Amino acid sequence: MYLGKSGSGKSQALKQNRALPARGVRCILWDVSHDHDKGTTYYSNKNAFIDALGRAVKTGRGFRIGWDGDSSTESFEWFCAVVWAVLDGKKITYVVVEELARCVETVGRAAPNLRKLYNEGRKYGARIHAVTQRPQEIPKTVYDQCERFWIGQQKGPNIKRFSELLDIAAEEVKALGQLEFWHLDESAGEPAAFVKLKYKG
Repeated sequence: MYLGKSGSGKSQALKQNRALPARGVRCILWDVSHDHDKGTTYYSNKNAFIDALGRAVKTGRGFRIGWDGDSSTESFEWFCAVVWAVLDGKKITYVVVEELARCVETVGRAAPNLRKLYNEGRKYGARIHAVTQRPQEIPKTVYDQCERFWIGQQKGPNIKRFSELLDIAAEEVKALGQLEFWHLDESAGEPAAFVKLKYKG
C-alpha cells in the first residue's frame, strides 16, 4: 500500500517499485485518472473490459489492461469480482488500484468482493498494489492483509498513526518531503527504511 497526501509521489513510488514489473506480466488496473497509461489499454465499457481480459488471458502472455470508466463503489465491487475471475493460481496477476479511498464506503469490514480479493487472492496469484491519499477511509480488512507499506507525506492524526506502525518518531514522518518515503516490509521482519526517490517521467 502506498499512502501519502496529494503530490507526495505515491504513484512514482509504485512505478519505481521493482516488486511490480513494468512489462511482461499480467496487470489489471483500476486507474480512472490514467496515472499508469504507459503500455496500458483502457476500457470504460464493462463488456469490452471483460472481453479484452478474456482474450488477453487466453494468449498466455503478459498484458496491461485498465479500467477508466465509472468509479462508483458498485463498479469497484464489480471490478474486484472480474479480477477474482482472472486469477488461476498458475500465473501472478498484478492488481493496481489508484485512489482506493474514493471507491470504498467503510473503514470496517470491506465489501464482499474486495474482502475476498484481499483475504484469498494471494494464494491464487494476486499481488495487489493500492494507492490512496486518505488512509483514514480505508477498510480495516485491507490494512490487516497488507505486508508492505510505502508511507509518504502525511497530515494531522495520520502522522502519529504511521509513526506507530513504522516504530519511528512522529517527527520523522512529519519531516518527509516530496518523493520521500518510509518503506516497511512486515513479511521481512526488518525495521522501516527511509527511501528518497527521483522523479521519473
